[in-house]
Amino acid sequence: MRIAVVCSDLGVRVPGQKGASLHLAAITTAFHDLGHEVLLIGVAGHGDPPSCTQSLLLDHPGRSVGLQREQRKLAFTERLVREATPLIQCFAPEVVYERLALFGTAGSRLADACEAFHIIEVNALVAEEESTWRGLQLRDQASAAEERALAHADLRVAVSQEVANDVDRVAPGGTTVVVPNGVDTALFAAMPTRTAAREALAIAPDGRVVVFTGALRPWHGVDVALKALKVLPHDTSLLVAGTGEIQPDLERLASDLGVSERVRWLGHVPHEQMTTVLAAGDVAIAPYPPLAGFGFSPLKLYEYLAAGIPVVASNIGQVTEALADGLFGTLVEAGNACELAVGIQVTIGDPAATTRAERARAYALDNHGWARRAEQILAQLADITVGAA
Repeated sequence: MRIAVVCSDLGVRVPGQKGASLHLAAITTAFHDLGHEVLLIGVAGHGDPPSCTQSLLLDHPGRSVGLQREQRKLAFTERLVREATPLIQCFAPEVVYERLALFGTAGSRLADACEAFHIIEVNALVAEEESTWRGLQLRDQASAAEERALAHADLRVAVSQEVANDVDRVAPGGTTVVVPNGVDTALFAAMPTRTAAREALAIAPDGRVVVFTGALRPWHGVDVALKALKVLPHDTSLLVAGTGEIQPDLERLASDLGVSERVRWLGHVPHEQMTTVLAAGDVAIAPYPPLAGFGFSPLKLYEYLAAGIPVVASNIGQVTEALADGLFGTLVEAGNACELAVGIQVTIGDPAATTRAERARAYALDNHGWARRAEQILAQLADITVGAA
């Protein structure tokens, strides 16, 4: 089968180190590894795209803010459709697989141009998300474009049940399925030893280390982790692998709480080095706050599981499902720093937690790889095509 993977989101570059960029590259590679011919259309990052695919990656038009930023996104969508149409008509895909983007009408239009099936991957309703977290002046236009894209798709692939419910609310009547995010099983197949990882990161061999990985965003709960750290024993430290716009606020909070010396901010860590970060820890955390309508499918969580590190995470949304209601990790009340601290303290050094982590690693490597996710998506499309025949 020929599959065109399309993403017009200017925040998702290929290659890139953001979770969204890793996801896009991973699902593209997974389609190829299953034996399909793949064309990737999107935004150029710094470096080479996946070598297994043909690609059309357009230069980023540059940063802007406010209304100008939104108008730039609209203009880029038009540019992408204009430049991609001749190539995609020549490639003649049977499927156009699109990651939903703000003002994202590119996938539906390119699918129509070559009479292909249209699959749209939804990580969140981006018009609502953008409006909530960043502000959106052209919200009505963005919402209308989003509704059209969702209604057009032959198959809507939501990363969580909560997102699927949102999709069906906004664009009722279509076919929506849930396929969670996954993990790069090749990267996590061989983990470094704890000793080697700590030496690489210059971490004392006898300290207790709590690990958080991911972008520093308001909805990721690192502030909750800092409050938990304050009540944990003084030989416990927090290792943060990631950066983001709220890092200065978090550093001030750590100072106010008196835990600055127990927090190590690694900043941006290349994805291929994430196994070293996780191998160095005693426990990994996903301390999400109690967000209404939590619909995330956290990449970090599947990587924690694949790394075989004990996990303590908020009992919310898909996190609960991924941890099998506590079979694969410890669940605590979302936003409750005291519960998080107790969960961490009980987990560290507990042989039962280590056993759970080993069981979770085996399950994740067998069931949560990107190839498995790609198989699930294409199986759902096959069901639709058979039903329509």
